[in-house]
Amino acid sequence: MYDPSNVFAKILRGEIPCKPVLDTEYALAFHDINPQAPIHVLVIPKGSYVSWDDFSQRATPAEIAGFVRAVGETARTLGVEADGYRVLSNVGTQAGQEVPHLHVHIFAGRPLGPMLAKRD
Repeated sequence: MYDPSNVFAKILRGEIPCKPVLDTEYALAFHDINPQAPIHVLVIPKGSYVSWDDFSQRATPAEIAGFVRAVGETARTLGVEADGYRVLSNVGTQAGQEVPHLHVHIFAGRPLGPMLAKRD
């Protein structure tokens, strides 16, 4: 169930400020307040979706296309497409999702290393 009091919903309503990178009909991209890489931007859909699963089930084709395009447009706006970037979305608490609003992280600006630490 979507919680309209989450921080990203408040950002979308203008109750909390952000440093925007891209604002489209279907998505908002903004700088993370606690960056984990030299470039760390979040892209969120403007609709009330908890996760990729929720979004893929309930979003309209236009919302899906608009959100996916916004991720690519954000990378181009940041100028990171040539050197490379990582796109990450955590789904659920076991994966580390902290805010119950679908969001994609874009990381760039340095070599990022492996996705996960190797375990024996």
